[in-house]
Amino acid sequence: MTKVRVVVVVVLMAISSLASTQETMKKGDKAWTELEATLRDANLKWLCQGKYYKPKRQDCVDLRAKYWDEQFFEMNPGASGTQTKAQMVEGQTAGAKTYPDVVRGEGPNPTEFTLMAVYNNGTFAMAVDHTSFKIRLNEQGQPDFEHVSPFNKTDHWYLDETGKLAVVREVTYARVFVKKNGEWRPAVGASSPRAPSK
Repeated sequence: MTKVRVVVVVVLMAISSLASTQETMKKGDKAWTELEATLRDANLKWLCQGKYYKPKRQDCVDLRAKYWDEQFFEMNPGASGTQTKAQMVEGQTAGAKTYPDVVRGEGPNPTEFTLMAVYNNGTFAMAVDHTSFKIRLNEQGQPDFEHVSPFNKTDHWYLDETGKLAVVREVTYARVFVKKNGEWRPAVGASSPRAPSK
């Protein structure tokens, strides 16, 4: 009987311990809000936007190669499909040779970043955002499709809020982050097409 009680106590302790590791923070509390801000910043770093802007495309590719988790992969509809970190770095490096320069704000621009879920004792997090892909304008004030990835060529576009870049594509992105050695790293990206805002 004593053995049974010990087993029951151990099982109850294990269940309560597991439950507490899964509920370290709740949506809207201070820890959640702080983590959301941290991951929003990590997202900007991943995309080389804001204070992480790089005028040379290859510099951004190099940053991503070091910053993405080793098991990173991304899923996108269309020709690119699912790509591993190595495939993405190879493809982006080839693109950087063809289109080496980046105008500030050009490329993927995330807004509406929202932390959706946190698991594994606060070391695995999932978020979504609304990402607009922007490209520079040519001398005629039209999108400069000659200096961007073929994936950004479209028939529908509109000027962004600055009037200096064209929004050529919009997606909803699911973004997954893992915390390793005290640093949050991008682990997975997956996009879904979104109807143009304008």
